Amino acid sequence: MNDKRNIQTVAPFLADDFVDLDEPIFNTDTYSAFLENNANRLGTFKKYLICKFHDSWVIDVNESIDKFRLTLNDYSTYVFADKIIDRYNLPIESDNIAFPLTIELTVNLKVEYNKVDDDGNLIQINQTQLDEYLYEQVTHIDKEKIEIVFHFWKSNIKDDKPGERIIVVASAKELSIIENQDQSWTEVFGDKFDDLYMYFKEQFTSDRFVSDQNECEKLIDEFEQNQLTNKRKPIA
Repeated sequence: MNDKRNIQTVAPFLADDFVDLDEPIFNTDTYSAFLENNANRLGTFKKYLICKFHDSWVIDVNESIDKFRLTLNDYSTYVFADKIIDRYNLPIESDNIAFPLTIELTVNLKVEYNKVDDDGNLIQINQTQLDEYLYEQVTHIDKEKIEIVFHFWKSNIKDDKPGERIIVVASAKELSIIENQDQSWTEVFGDKFDDLYMYFKEQFTSDRFVSDQNECEKLIDEFEQNQLTNKRKPIA
C-alpha cells in the first residue's frame, strides 16, 4: 500500500466511507480548530464547513486551464423551501426549483479525479460525471495554496450501472464562493417569506443542523410561535 495515495492519509476524514477502520483516525476537534485558525483564508466557504453541502446535487462543473467552478443546488435551502411549499400548500413544483451556489478555485489550479479501491488506494481517472456532493476535507492551507478533497457520488443511471464514489483533489491559490440562493429564493417566493428565510439563515450559520425535513418543520414552528409571542407583548 502506498500511503501517499491512500484515502486514509490523503483525506482521513473521508476514509470510513471507503475502508473499515478499527479505530478513529481523525480528530474533528483538531480539524475544527484548523478551520477556525484559517477562517480569513477560507472566506465564505468556512460557513459551509463541516459538510453543510451534503446531499447537494451538482448542477454544473466547469474546468478550464486555471479555473474550476462547481455549481451546486444548496441542499439546506432546498429542503427548507420544499418544507414551506408543503406546509403552506403552495402551487409550486419543488422538483423544478434550485438554489445555486458556486465554488470557484483559481490561480495555480490542480484538479485530479480518482476512484478508490477496496484497500483505500486512490486510482486516478479522467474527468467524469459528478451527480451529488457528499463530503469534503480541507487538507492544506497556506498563502499560496488551498487544497480540498471532495467526495462525490456518480449515479451512472444513464449507463445502467451501479453508482460509485468519486474523490476529487483540487488545489489553487484562490478560493471563492458565489451565493445565488437569495436571488433564487425571491424568484420562487417573492417577499412573502422573507422573515422566515432570514430566521432559517440565522439558524444555519449558528451551526444548527437544518438539512432535514423534521428540523425544518421545527424551525417553522419556532418562528410562528415567536411571531405570536411578539404580537402578544404589551406595547410600552
